[in-house]
Formats: sequence, C-alpha cells, structure tokens
Amino acid sequence: MNAHICVLTSVHQPFDGRIFHRECTALAAAGYRVTLIAPADFERQTRNGIEIIGLPRPRRRAQRPRLWWQLLRQVQQLHPDVVHLHDPELLLLVPILRLLYGHCLRIVFDVHEYFVDATAGKYWIPAWLRPIVTRLVSWLERGLVRGVDGIICVVEEQTPRYAHLHRPLAVVRNLPKAKLFENPHPASALQTGGFNLIYVGLLLPKRNIDVLLQAMREIHQQGIRDVYLFLIGPETSSAYIQQIQDFIHQHHLEEQVRWLGPIPHEQLKDYLAAAHAGTTPGNYTRQYKNPGLTTKLFEYLLCGLPVISVDYPHRKRYLDESNCGFALPADDVDAHVESILWLRDHPEEACAMGTRGQAMVLDHYTWEQEKNMLINFYLKLLDGGKS
Repeated sequence: MNAHICVLTSVHQPFDGRIFHRECTALAAAGYRVTLIAPADFERQTRNGIEIIGLPRPRRRAQRPRLWWQLLRQVQQLHPDVVHLHDPELLLLVPILRLLYGHCLRIVFDVHEYFVDATAGKYWIPAWLRPIVTRLVSWLERGLVRGVDGIICVVEEQTPRYAHLHRPLAVVRNLPKAKLFENPHPASALQTGGFNLIYVGLLLPKRNIDVLLQAMREIHQQGIRDVYLFLIGPETSSAYIQQIQDFIHQHHLEEQVRWLGPIPHEQLKDYLAAAHAGTTPGNYTRQYKNPGLTTKLFEYLLCGLPVISVDYPHRKRYLDESNCGFALPADDVDAHVESILWLRDHPEEACAMGTRGQAMVLDHYTWEQEKNMLINFYLKLLDGGKS
C-alpha cells in the first residue's frame, strides 16, 4: 500500500492553488493516499481522490494555537506516514511529533516564502517590535527545522538556508496548472464594454494596491470612463479594505473600481478571460526584494493577458523574455497611467504581447512540467529518508 500523506495548514483555505490544486492533486494522482486538514466551513469532503477535513476557522490570531492543537489531534487519529507542513508556525508541532512518533513519521516543511523577511513587514505587529520578533522567528525556525526530514522551497535562492541540514531538498516552483485554465467562459461580472484591468491576490498595503487606485483616479480626472479595475481577493485586513472603499468613494470611482472579493480557484480562468490586462504591483520591502516567483503573473500570461508589473528583477526577467508587458517603478503613478492607456489604445499590440507570454508559459512554466520535482522528492524521502 502506498504511503499516507497528511497535509496540514493553519493559514490557507483548503482549496488553495499550491496546496490542493497542485501538490495534493499531483500526489494523489501518483498513487499516494492524501488527507488535507485545513480551516474550513465544512467538516469533511472528498475531492479528486483527496480526503479533506475541515476545522473551525479561528476568529482571531490569538486563537490559532487552539487550531494547532486540533491539527495535532487529527494526526494522532490518522497515523499517517508523512506529515507535510505548509506554514512556518506549524514547525512548533515538530518537537511534539518527534516525541510521539520518533522517526517512524516523516515530516516535510514546505517553504512558501521568505517568511522571516515577511515577518519584518507584518502590518499588525507594532513597528518598534518587528525587529525583535523577526530575530526571534529566525532563531526558532533555524532550531525547529532541524527536526524535519525534508524541505520543499519555491525558488532556488531559498535553498542555501537549508542546504547544511543534509535532508532531501527540492525546489518545486509555484507554477500554474495549465489544465485549470482551459475552455474559460468569460465572467459576466466583468462585462463592461470597456478596458478591464484585473488584480488577483491579497489586498494588503505591502502589495501596493494604492498605486493602482491612484492611477485610476488620474485616469478618471482625465475624463476617461471606459477603463475599469477589478480587485479579486479576500478581506485579509478589514481596515485596509475600508481604506480602499473610502478612496473609491472620495474620488467617485464606484463605477470604475470594483472589489469582487475572493473567488474559487477553478473559476479564476473565467474572470481572466473577461479581462484585457493583469497587474502585479508591489513595494520595495525586505520580503519582496528577494528573488521570487509570482504565480498570478504566470496565470495572467497563461490566459493571454499582457501584464503591468512592479519592476522587481525576478519578475522583469519573464516580461523581457517574451516582451509580454511593462515593468514599472513601484510608486510611479504616471507610468502606470501611461501603460494602462497604451494597452487600451493599442489592442492589437496588447493582444500580441499576451499571445507571446502565453506561448512562453506553455513552453516552460506550467505545473504539468513542474510536478515531477514534487514526485521525485517524495520518492527520495520515502526511499531513504535522511541522507
């Protein structure tokens, strides 16, 4: 019988793109028994051969430790062969799991981001406290990660932090699953008759949604009414959502800027099919200066959209590779306005940019090609364990 893999997350929703649609689905298709445990609004489901156990969502961050305990209890009931952790906070469970199961249980840590640097930019941590918390998080992570049996990173540049551990280590890039974007049906919510710019992702200050709002204000002040900005993402910060809504109301942008909230991942293709360009803004924070890979950039391109992006070198390289968009300084509102209007006014050239980007992604940057890295990692992990 193939190994039983128990996938744990305390932060992400159960049908997260990387966790469920890419990794869990690939592992189940490879013959592993996969159980996913995540915060959810249901108790139990089975989808794509994956058993999903939902736990009550914490209402406040202070309640998260209770969720960690519930995750641990589920592992005790399931007796899996592997526990696959998707959140750095879950490293706190590693010493307990080792105490309970020794090395009969394999533990995998999936490093989604430069989370130590991300801690330095957490808006809910008082600014004066962030350096102390960041050092504490770094110290804890370095100690706790010694107890895992394997590590998965999303970019090659993350690997030096873990190479000294001499564990199975793989880079599994967060690339889109091409099959999920086939045969779209343009979403009615974006049927405006004008030029539709779309943003998909978390709505947080560090993502610099403000530069898009300011660009839309400038476009509105020029008397242009056929450009629309659609924001898709969950309410991660109610205060920031209120700030966005206040800006929209103050500048009379109710018709041109619309927040649609979160959408199911499998419906994303329908919204992108109704857009004319995708955008990936950002700030020059400690976290985002690091080399990274932005999934939504490839999702936009996979759907044939030209892209307006912040000019991080690790994003700009893909735009330059196929001449499929604009890489702009983070806070340059005028450059954003100019790029948006250029794409609106040059539909044939914009379409050609999107076509080139789509071909690039299909040739080199899809999950269908990347999933073998995950499968090979698990073969090594379960065959030999620690090297």
